[in-house]
Amino acid sequence: MTKNIRNILLPVLLLLSIVFVRCTEKDTVKPPAEFIDAKLAADAELSLFKAAITQAKLETFTKGPGPFTILAPSNAALNAAGITTASLPTIDSLSLTAFLLNHFQNLKRTSFEFPVGPNAPMASMAGFNNFSSKNIVLNKTYVNGATVTTADITCGNGVIHKIDKALLLPIIPIRTILKSNPNFSLMDSAISKAGLSTNFAPAANSATTIFAINNASMIAAGYTSFTAIGALTPAQVTTLSNILKYHIVQSRNFSVAMKNGTLKTFLGTNITVAVGTAVTVKGISNTTALTLVTPDVYASNGIIHEISGMLMP
Repeated sequence: MTKNIRNILLPVLLLLSIVFVRCTEKDTVKPPAEFIDAKLAADAELSLFKAAITQAKLETFTKGPGPFTILAPSNAALNAAGITTASLPTIDSLSLTAFLLNHFQNLKRTSFEFPVGPNAPMASMAGFNNFSSKNIVLNKTYVNGATVTTADITCGNGVIHKIDKALLLPIIPIRTILKSNPNFSLMDSAISKAGLSTNFAPAANSATTIFAINNASMIAAGYTSFTAIGALTPAQVTTLSNILKYHIVQSRNFSVAMKNGTLKTFLGTNITVAVGTAVTVKGISNTTALTLVTPDVYASNGIIHEISGMLMP
């Protein structure tokens, strides 16, 4: 009798254990991850970016199946780029859409999958390349000079990476940027006087890097006005031309990808780069190193770094 009961109970207990395990597994299944749109809406630090997406009617993407990768600039990053709660409604739809799509990638890319670089291209949904660099020692990832501050926010339709700088569209050429900024008016005048307009206007998508000299540094070096620059003798123009060529590097150098060493200039000689708490550059005849005052201005044909002085060959 005992044997018969055991023979009956064993299959029943086995069945119950399977059911219990299955119920337990069902109970522990995680709910599906929220979509990108919901994640953005829940993060106060990204409220302006979310508002911009709503205004541009791009929720088709953030609520869509994806997968997408979103490089999401913080409120502070957008403010630094001139986009505020007050200014956002005044931005025209086409410009805003293109700007935002430059932060979208049409695939899911985790931080591990960002190319190491330096300056490895990643296509955005706006049709432009943004450039990834990794510092393996510091375990940091950068895009166009922006730091990924929070990586791998997993969503049901992709992934979000927070960044500390907006990815501006590279649609304005170097010379136009210099001309449009009054702080570079003397350098722009010097470029014309030296006959170097073509050198400071490389082809589109060029990898040229320009170290831009502000007016204060031009004045300190003796180039005090348009009149003074216009009155230079031929020998002085040759000297000026060599100085300006010394501020052109024919390679793409975002500040975050620079390393200790040298960069060859268009003049043919090198400048020295030092990387510490800040990136500095130094010419052969400079007594002190120069800092990057405004780094990583991404133009349609290269990169501009405003520096704190004049590089002297």
